[in-house]
Amino acid sequence: MSLIDADCAALVRAFQRRTPRRPPASSQASRDPMFRRAGSSFDLKNIREYGPSDDPRRIDWKLMGRTDRLFVKEFYEEERDGVCLLVDRSASMESFGEEEASRIAASLAWMLGALGLPTSLWAFSDRILRRMDRPRGGTSPAEVLSFFSGLESGGRTELRSALASARKTSRYRRALIVSDFLESGFAPRSSPFSRSFYVRLHRDLETMDTGNSELELLDQESGARLRMPWDAAARSDYRERERGFDEDFSGAAASGRSWYRRLEPDSDRRLLYWSFLEELYA
Repeated sequence: MSLIDADCAALVRAFQRRTPRRPPASSQASRDPMFRRAGSSFDLKNIREYGPSDDPRRIDWKLMGRTDRLFVKEFYEEERDGVCLLVDRSASMESFGEEEASRIAASLAWMLGALGLPTSLWAFSDRILRRMDRPRGGTSPAEVLSFFSGLESGGRTELRSALASARKTSRYRRALIVSDFLESGFAPRSSPFSRSFYVRLHRDLETMDTGNSELELLDQESGARLRMPWDAAARSDYRERERGFDEDFSGAAASGRSWYRRLEPDSDRRLLYWSFLEELYA
């Protein structure tokens, strides 16, 4: 499990203890830990009156206390409550650290499977590079590690196209994207999924500052070497663009349809994983 963070197994066990709500006993959905939480717009289908064939564990006791009548909660089927995980393998990801990016995506994919969630794992750049479906989840790391083994990288970032392909061919309504999001014109609010979770891998350009008045960079997606002034005005301009980038993602998250975290190199990934699980099950 070298590509999967060693803390992931402990995090999964801790999270399972933290969500003790018992799921409905009927149907495949009873094995999905998503149903251990209270209903939300992503798993609660409707509330109806209790019938003789209904499982009493699905009774909404709070509603009964207010109305003196029995109601049960109905949930969407398990197949719609899975997650599409898309990992960016374009050339620009080398700036962050390709191995670290793969580790984050592999760890998240394994944790989702270990919690019993159906998952669909996608790798993309300017096209779909690889896809793997795990409709029943699973605790074995073998499938996840095999997915990343020998996975090619390079090319431009075409996230909009990858999201459209994943949404068109998957019944899952939620997507988790691990990327640097360096695609011109991409808007966080434009995701075709009902709920999108954005993990932006970011390396501050200023960490590459050599102290000179000019900064030379390699555009890894085009192969061109770029030389730019790096004076006070350029620094201020860069910081303003970064603020705008974060505001776009944060604004989308405020709408309730998405969730956003920016991750720097050498950040504590455990905090990212736990925060994501809490939001997924919130």
